[in-house]
Amino acid sequence: MSQSTDHSIPLLTEVIATPAAAETPTPDYHQHYQAEPAQPFQPQYQPTYGAEPLPVPVSPPQPVGAPVPTAEQLLHIRQDIQENVMQQLLGQVDNVLDRHLQDHLAVVLDNMADILKTRVRASLEQALAETVAQALAEEMAKFENAKY
Repeated sequence: MSQSTDHSIPLLTEVIATPAAAETPTPDYHQHYQAEPAQPFQPQYQPTYGAEPLPVPVSPPQPVGAPVPTAEQLLHIRQDIQENVMQQLLGQVDNVLDRHLQDHLAVVLDNMADILKTRVRASLEQALAETVAQALAEEMAKFENAKY
């Protein structure tokens, strides 16, 4: 076998020469930078833990530039609030009344249904007893007539 080597691809053992760079002056950054001497950090405020707190100046609240409503506007606002509250309360009252009426009517209707059922049953029992007695009397009369 013949080995052909490509001379454009460097081998791991070859040293590749870097092309000569054009001579350009490199700036010396150290000549422009001069370090200032280090000074220890001194905070301006050093709290003492047993000392009284420092007073903080507080300015009073500034009045808001909202216009003061007139007496007529206040009356209108009051009426609106009163109407809204009344509507909400009446809605709640309606719900409570409906619930209570339904509960009480359910009890009353159950009682009335029991009473009505008892009366209808008694009337039906009496009507059936009369009908059976009449039918029995007719059959007995036919039987008696058949003997003679």
